Amino acid sequence: MEQIKLIKDVEGQADKIRRDGQAEAKKLVNDAAESAAALIAKAQSEADLKSKEILDKANADAQAANVAIIAQAEADCKAISAAAEQKLDKAVSVIVGKVVN
Repeated sequence: MEQIKLIKDVEGQADKIRRDGQAEAKKLVNDAAESAAALIAKAQSEADLKSKEILDKANADAQAANVAIIAQAEADCKAISAAAEQKLDKAVSVIVGKVVN
């Protein structure tokens, strides 16, 4: 009788150890899933920030290039206009000379 009680006690302890082990395993899995989700969220946030930094730099570079292109175009226009002014005076003189003669 005492051996049966001992066997039942040992079986009870084994069941408790198994349940505790299963609960601990489930907790470890849940903790790992939470940690993985946090790491993914952090990586996504860092990637978003890096992407924004790259885009902001590209926009700034494009704006700087745009300013330089506009400045060069304005200088070219002024040079063309100045050359046209000089040629206009000569053209007027030629026309007046032909009309008078």
